[in-house]
Amino acid sequence: MGRTLLLAGVMAGVTVPSVQAQSPRADGKFYGRLGGGLSDFASDLSSWRPAHPFGGGKFSRGTGPPVVFVGEIGYQFSPAWALGVGLQGGNYPVEVYPEVEGISDAYRYTPRLLGRYTFAGGTVAPYVDLGVHATLGGDRPPTRIGAGPSVGGGVDIQLGRAASLYVESRINLTVPDDAVDGAGGENRFDVTGQLLGIGLKVHFTTPTPPQILQVDGPATVPTDTTVTFVATVNEEDADRPLDAQWDFGDGEAATGRTATHSFDRPGRYVVSFTARNKAGSAGDSIAVVAERPPEPARIVSARAVPASVAAGAPVRFRAAVTGSDSLAYEWRFGDGATATGASPVHTYDTPGTYAARLRVSNRGGTDNRTIDVRVARPAERDTSSSAAGPSPTDSSTTPPTPTGSSAEAPPQERWGIVVASMSAEGQATAVARRYREQFPGPLRVEVVTAETEQGARRHRVVIGPFGEDAAAQRVLVERSDDLPSGAWLLRLE
Repeated sequence: MGRTLLLAGVMAGVTVPSVQAQSPRADGKFYGRLGGGLSDFASDLSSWRPAHPFGGGKFSRGTGPPVVFVGEIGYQFSPAWALGVGLQGGNYPVEVYPEVEGISDAYRYTPRLLGRYTFAGGTVAPYVDLGVHATLGGDRPPTRIGAGPSVGGGVDIQLGRAASLYVESRINLTVPDDAVDGAGGENRFDVTGQLLGIGLKVHFTTPTPPQILQVDGPATVPTDTTVTFVATVNEEDADRPLDAQWDFGDGEAATGRTATHSFDRPGRYVVSFTARNKAGSAGDSIAVVAERPPEPARIVSARAVPASVAAGAPVRFRAAVTGSDSLAYEWRFGDGATATGASPVHTYDTPGTYAARLRVSNRGGTDNRTIDVRVARPAERDTSSSAAGPSPTDSSTTPPTPTGSSAEAPPQERWGIVVASMSAEGQATAVARRYREQFPGPLRVEVVTAETEQGARRHRVVIGPFGEDAAAQRVLVERSDDLPSGAWLLRLE
């Protein structure tokens, strides 16, 4: 009967379904087990007194309860496999012991070596074990030392990372036949078993699960651009092996604490990192926004109006620029002065040739352009004479000298804006006609002929005259879009 109950318990332990644990079972750790339960004994003597309810009158009256105590230490190689060395000691009272050569001691001690296999890895996990044992005891007179196989099974119920509760049953087959009870018979072995036992299993060293200290990565990334993500974990403390995995939220994944990735399409992605070992797992995540990269800044054109100017006269700088996002302008005029903005105005105080530099930048890139500005000495006199069109000294601009007066009026200063200078008078006349159509109203356009130092004749198309250089300079700046970039001021006589 006892052996039948034992085998039923083993089968129940094997077939109990496991429940998934919140954390994996430990491995690579030493453990200890301590428990107790009901003892069971089967031998030739069991059938002599069939009045006992457990079958055969095995347990004697008045010699103590049928109990067993179990201790074991071992090593858990993996969540499934373990090897242990243990001792089972119990009281196996049989009523007929005194009738067999005076044996009255019912205590037997069974050291054993067991290999154990645990099914699955959940909170409730069945197991079976198999090993060898030796059985000794019965000192009045002592019985022989027997040995044989030990077979057991049960259920391990996990209480935490360091402890579990177990319920088990076991049989120890012992030979020779008279080693336990001192009596031989038809049976070739005796059984000292554990009908039902319960105990506690404790790991001497507890596994350390991973802990994520920090996950680093950019909050905003351009599409189709490779970026790096880094996770910091408690590597020095966590049990090995330690597995690390990334999920980038776009269907792609990677392993390792450091990973690189590029996003193909714009959007908001949750990048998750998970670390796992035999003690547990931990996870953390960050949000990443992928955007189309900005169009880089590019200078299409840049110019100074006018590009040739007298010292002290203002020059307006202009640039046509393309690019997305906010564009930053930085002007360096070549004389130590700087400015920002798309269209600054600057004045050069000293004659010379200056290289004005423009730098435009945004998140997408930077572009540079250089503009040469020629600055002349202020107001040189011109001895030119009118060759075509109305005289620049007509009565509309110069008051007449009183008749008969011996005193001459002082000469009036006049300025003009030179927009063209050419050797062919006919071409100059055609250019003047075009500018008269472009500048209707009070502004006059004339062709002024002058001789160069080499004796060549030049025909200049001049807008004016103006009574002062400031008025001419104001028109030069205000109408810069309608004037050529090389327009310059000329003092007329």
